[in-house]
Amino acid sequence: MPADRTSADDPEDLDPGLARERTRLAWARTAIAFAAVGAVVVRKDVIDGLVVLAGAPLIWAIGHFAVLRKRPEQASGRLLAVTVSVIVAAALATLVAFLGHSPASLDQILPRHG
Repeated sequence: MPADRTSADDPEDLDPGLARERTRLAWARTAIAFAAVGAVVVRKDVIDGLVVLAGAPLIWAIGHFAVLRKRPEQASGRLLAVTVSVIVAAALATLVAFLGHSPASLDQILPRHG
């Protein structure tokens, strides 16, 4: 079979809408991961952990609205909203990383055994 032809057995050929569902599920998994990391971080530093936890619903909402079927003229507005949300989340994460508490030495991060 030539490489440029697609197989009728390919699930994406049968239902191209599955790509949209996989994308939505990927955003949901990312939001769950942020919630889990936030729960771990909140045990060490409450403020930083709450910031990460607050990102979880934001990430879920971005993913939910990014895959909705809308009219083509609404697609650019939706893309702009997703882009701005991702940039804001990245800026907040960078701010927390730079302003968070850092260890005084490497020994505080990696305890010595032996």
